[in-house]
Amino acid sequence: MAIGLKEGRRMAARARRWTLVKRVLLLAAFLAVGVFAYETGATRTQYRVERMEERLAAQDADIARLEAEKAEVDRRRLEAVQNEMALQARYDRDVPTGERKALFEMLLERIDAGLEEARIAFLLREAAPEPVCDPEPATKRFVLATPLHDGANASAQFAQGAITVTGEGAAELTEEGLPQAWFDPAAAVTLRFTAIGGDATEAEGKLPLDHSMRFGGNEYRFAARAGDRSFVRVTALRCDFPGADAEPATESAAVPPGGSGG
Repeated sequence: MAIGLKEGRRMAARARRWTLVKRVLLLAAFLAVGVFAYETGATRTQYRVERMEERLAAQDADIARLEAEKAEVDRRRLEAVQNEMALQARYDRDVPTGERKALFEMLLERIDAGLEEARIAFLLREAAPEPVCDPEPATKRFVLATPLHDGANASAQFAQGAITVTGEGAAELTEEGLPQAWFDPAAAVTLRFTAIGGDATEAEGKLPLDHSMRFGGNEYRFAARAGDRSFVRVTALRCDFPGADAEPATESAAVPPGGSGG
């Protein structure tokens, strides 16, 4: 009986040791699984971190590229705006408008009519903002000729008789349509400015008319207005002509303002 009791104790001790071993093995297995899971998770995490860093680096590169492209677009846009402003400024400077356009068109017309460009350049260089003129103009009147009247007092003289002003107009009609001896002030007239030597210029249109001509190294500015019945009042002002000392004194030229005359 003592032998059986002893054997039972050995078996119980062996069972306890085996239980302990199993527990140790199970714990080791758990530890191994945990270590493996940790290593696997760490590896995957590291991989994800690396991939994310690569994507971030690629995004940073894309952002830098886009910013560079945007800067280039902004630079080109600014350059285009500056070029447009420069072109607009050049257009405003080089293309005449308003009164300058009308003056430029008149200049082209004079050149097309045969006036030498050197002559125009000379006149422009010599032109002064404030011409020197006589202190008082001279005013005279004459009877404007009509188909029914071409007699006395049909002219007026200026520049000490060197320039003669004559003209003709349409006869005024009565309510019955009968022509009168005097001119119709509401109709167009023709004024003729004749200098000694035969040089003549004309101004045509409805009164009042402004006209100018050059004679004897001077510029004569005429203003014609309707006067009493049959009469035209002409006021003349003499002014120094630019470059008169360097130019022949026998030339005359009509420069009617506002497109009147010729």
